[in-house]
Amino acid sequence: MNGITKIEQRVKDLKEVAIVIDNWDDVFSDFDPRPLNKRTVSGDFIDELKKRYRETSGGSFSIAIYAPTALKNAESERMVTQRLKKHFRLLFLQKKKDHMRRRLRGALFICIGISSLSFLTLATYFKFLSKLSIEIFSIILMPLGWFGFWEGLSKLIDTSPAFIQEEKFFEKLSKASYQFGYIEKG
Repeated sequence: MNGITKIEQRVKDLKEVAIVIDNWDDVFSDFDPRPLNKRTVSGDFIDELKKRYRETSGGSFSIAIYAPTALKNAESERMVTQRLKKHFRLLFLQKKKDHMRRRLRGALFICIGISSLSFLTLATYFKFLSKLSIEIFSIILMPLGWFGFWEGLSKLIDTSPAFIQEEKFFEKLSKASYQFGYIEKG
């Protein structure tokens, strides 16, 4: 026996975040006058999930929302679950798109850098420009080439850990299971 059962491993992998709300305005923005099914997700709600996510950042993710029994409604639960999953999926896809855009810019910078340095090297070697022209071009192209090359590598390789963590956070929330519990006010 390896010391840990499948059930214990499942419990260890499943992370539940419990949040208590007073009304749906705690989940959706109360500044948004549209009906509940069209409101934007509250920034405070997302911030609270981020705090809790940092505390439990591994395995599957489950969100338990506890509300007063007056809010109990199967249709509302379904709508809230769909809206949250859709919202977090869109945020995840946006982060992924931003990451790809940064990498493409990095590749473009590298191409510009290599092109600048290559042109300068070829002009010097084959002397198809006058010596004065080559010197003038080298003043511009040498720094541009090295900057483009190194900055491009930086954009390709170095992605901030916070950016990656936020991307993973939104991906987990888009795939999370959402459960609702109800409590008596009293």
